[in-house]
Amino acid sequence: MKKQEILKFYQAYRLYIFPLVVAFSSLILIIFVIYPQTVKLISDQQVAKETESKSTLLEVKAQELEEYDSADLKQKVDIALGAYPADKDFISAMGILQDIIAKSGFNVVAMSLGTSLATPNAQGYNLKVEIVGLQTLLLTLLSNIENSPRLMRISNIQAIGGKDSQATAISFNIDVLYAAAPEGFGSVDSPLPSLSEKDEEIIIKLARTSSTFGPAQVSVSPGPRGKANPFE
Repeated sequence: MKKQEILKFYQAYRLYIFPLVVAFSSLILIIFVIYPQTVKLISDQQVAKETESKSTLLEVKAQELEEYDSADLKQKVDIALGAYPADKDFISAMGILQDIIAKSGFNVVAMSLGTSLATPNAQGYNLKVEIVGLQTLLLTLLSNIENSPRLMRISNIQAIGGKDSQATAISFNIDVLYAAAPEGFGSVDSPLPSLSEKDEEIIIKLARTSSTFGPAQVSVSPGPRGKANPFE
């Protein structure tokens, strides 16, 4: 196309060409410059708001943590883990049970580890116990076991012989429960959990039972001993 023809075409359609060029240029500018910058600006503002919100929450959380009584919190955690520990802890469970039985007026004849237990939310194991004592004290014993500082439940009980005023042989099974500690405690910017009024009541109740039936050691009767020198 020659120069004259181009000039003639421009003169004939110049009223349309200029607006089209301006519109096309504006469209290119909007698509590749203005729109991306607008989206980025909106995104940056949203991020800034979220950051400010998280910062405010962290400041509140830090202030709440500073106001926490670490000694009191540790005591409550120890009480809770004592009642519902994260591991089996056979020795502690046997010691507590032996202490409860003795303080309830009974004598332990035998105590052995039974089968393992599994529930949807916890694990456990079974303790088989044989005791001797007055049958009139049985309800006291059962109440003390159900309210022990360690989470236990009576699964089976059998009394053999004896009258109310005589010594009775009693055998029963105790389910001792435990559960692994949770692995996740929420994100850094999540609200700080707190104990409810019901939780505080449970902690107080556990503390009272712990003071009555604290952890005890399982007594082990030593076997017969010979002389240090068999030839003496």
